[in-house]
Amino acid sequence: MKDSTLVSETSDIEKDNHEVVTSSSLSVSNHSTRDSSEVDVALLFLKENGLDSETNSRKNDESELEKVEDPNAIFFGAHKLDPKVLRKVDMFILPFLCCIYLLMFLDKALLNYAASMGIKKHLKGDEFSNLGTIFSAAYIFMEPIVTYLIQKYPISKVLSVFITTWGIVLTCHCACKSYASLMIVRTLLGLFEASSAVGCIAISGMYYTKSEQSARIGFWAIQAGTGYIVGGLISFGFLHYHGTEFTSWQIMFLVVGLVTIVFGIITFFYLPDNVTNAWFLTQEEKIQVVEHIRSNQTGLENKKFKKEQIKELFLKDKLTYPMLLLTACSQISTGAIGTFSTTITATFGFDSYQTALLQLPIGAITALIILITTQMISRWGNITLVTTSMYIPAIIGCIVMLALPLSHKVGNLLSLYLLYSGSCVITNIYIWNSCNTSGYSKRVMRNAITMIVYNVSCIVAPQMFRQYSAPRYIPAKIALLVTQAVCIPLQLYIGYICKKENQKRDREQEGKEVKKYQFLDMTDIENRNFRYIY
Repeated sequence: MKDSTLVSETSDIEKDNHEVVTSSSLSVSNHSTRDSSEVDVALLFLKENGLDSETNSRKNDESELEKVEDPNAIFFGAHKLDPKVLRKVDMFILPFLCCIYLLMFLDKALLNYAASMGIKKHLKGDEFSNLGTIFSAAYIFMEPIVTYLIQKYPISKVLSVFITTWGIVLTCHCACKSYASLMIVRTLLGLFEASSAVGCIAISGMYYTKSEQSARIGFWAIQAGTGYIVGGLISFGFLHYHGTEFTSWQIMFLVVGLVTIVFGIITFFYLPDNVTNAWFLTQEEKIQVVEHIRSNQTGLENKKFKKEQIKELFLKDKLTYPMLLLTACSQISTGAIGTFSTTITATFGFDSYQTALLQLPIGAITALIILITTQMISRWGNITLVTTSMYIPAIIGCIVMLALPLSHKVGNLLSLYLLYSGSCVITNIYIWNSCNTSGYSKRVMRNAITMIVYNVSCIVAPQMFRQYSAPRYIPAKIALLVTQAVCIPLQLYIGYICKKENQKRDREQEGKEVKKYQFLDMTDIENRNFRYIY
């Protein structure tokens, strides 16, 4: 289809991409001469096993995704993996991802539950808000460092060390009885938990196609909901502890911290670094998985940190800043209710025991929203429309909380629950980052800056709940309403950009033979065969 308007809209980036496309084409034709550090781990693995990446004609290769006339092939993939192999990957990889994300969310959120267990007796004024802020500030500081470590060193070893260390820090919470000591342990916890989300996203992209990633990211992301349930039950249980040496919240931190330490040690020994050294797969099964994920056009892993890919991310990628703005606006709600859900619930007139139990529905709601939306994306795509629909319940919840007096306990509580729909959008952002970014350095850096912006929102949001505005916190609720409303046009704009870029590439390749992806670690801008999901 010839559309002069579309051509004029995209012509401004033609010149920028020309040199990249030209150099990429040369690279594809001469990839055998490239330095091994330049190419993807998958290409080296295939060559070690006598399989030429360009000429290999394994089963189903003739229907590879590069038949770009079918847009669904881009998302769902064409090389089908043996269901037994896929189940084996799920059995050994998914539990690790689920446990990492569960412990990350639970360990961070324990401060929220400790608020109803007496920890505020050691605090005054806005000090509780500051504890949430310092965690996120430390997370931001550490994220670039973690990104470098994950690319430079075996990802499983980096994750296991960080998990074990944050477990140790969590146990140290039980010895803290002053604001200063709590600030120290919350800072350290933020530093070490910075590895969790970027690590899970990176691992998901190593084993699954884009459609499968949507479903699997949904599976491990619902552990945020599970964390609410587990945290609520744990806090309710420990509220019945009335010892003299330790308080209930101190015992809670100690027990959960020890569990985290044990899991970190297990991760060190049993989580593989990538497909090529997955101990639970045979050599033939590893080759099948590598061929299976070829359709992603995002590669497997590359240990060389490429500055040119980072430059492209910040200076040439027109999707970078809209996505970061969307992350910032949508996750203001996460920062707010993540730290203040128990405090807000208590303002409705519930006692500490009721407040703890009322966090359980939050977990169920969060898990249900993430599960439904990610499975919809996995089955039908349409990530833009699915995500846009998630902001509407959150907007309604904000309006109702602003309108109702605190005496309407049930109405306010249900409105609070609606806010979690907008908060769950972060899972879809994980999916978008993983599926729409090619080039390993670029992808891990995009995940890193996403988590940095996410935590900036988590810094800003708790500071909106100032002591002077208690108990209704009207300014904070207005800010939540505005940020959720802004997300709708922004989300639609991002989908529009992706669609137009795909149409432009279709026109570029019209009538041309398109070769299959060669695991050369090219970016999504360099590789003109790449198509964005929207």
